[in-house]
Amino acid sequence: MALIRTLLRNGMSHGEFDQIARKCFVDVAYRDFTSPRKKQTVSNVAILTGLNRKEVKKLHELDVDHSQDNSKHYNRAIRVIGGWLNDPKFLRKDGVPRDLEYEGPGSFGELVRNYSGDMPVAAMQKVLTSSANIRFIDDNKVRLLSHAYLPSDDPVEKLAILGADAGQLIETIDHNLTSAEESLRFQRKASNSRVSNASIPKVKRLLQRKAQAFLEEIDLYLSQHETEDESASEISVGVFYHEPAEVGQKATNEKD
Repeated sequence: MALIRTLLRNGMSHGEFDQIARKCFVDVAYRDFTSPRKKQTVSNVAILTGLNRKEVKKLHELDVDHSQDNSKHYNRAIRVIGGWLNDPKFLRKDGVPRDLEYEGPGSFGELVRNYSGDMPVAAMQKVLTSSANIRFIDDNKVRLLSHAYLPSDDPVEKLAILGADAGQLIETIDHNLTSAEESLRFQRKASNSRVSNASIPKVKRLLQRKAQAFLEEIDLYLSQHETEDESASEISVGVFYHEPAEVGQKATNEKD
């Protein structure tokens, strides 16, 4: 329901979703359900997916742009902020992120080049400014305003994050459903069905404070284990807060 609500809000019809789903079914069947001893066939994929052979062949040959530019912006912005929070080069002696000159040694430009891959400094400045993470102060210095990266009002970027983060959660659940106990990945949540509505703002503030501190600690730990080796892998840790839609609606009505 939540996914459909998001898609409808962003103008995606059932027909568009159906076509994307069919393409995904075919791609996954070819990628993940092929025997190591023989090549996947149109007939096998048709059986697996329930689509006819003609449509399977057409969808398999369909060239779709799998560009992940928005996802890359998301990940690179997080890495830049993480570098600012953890790299001594960009910290004051008390461990607080410094206001950075735009260019020069120990500057915002150096930070971006060190942590964003090949993303231009001006492009990262635009991303972090639109998300209200940074602002310019006197003497052309850049100040970090928020440790948590949240995308701007660009719906494409937000939907890209929906796909990436929800996909990672589902992959973790799927892994745990099919793996031996010693190979399970951490997947837990705290839940209580009797929390008073009056306490919810307090719970949210506590979560925001403690979860942000936890993620910054994890980010530092991961950065200490980085390598330039080609065998390096991407791993992610996420924290999310959930409440039923009717709770948020009730809070809005009470404000009105």
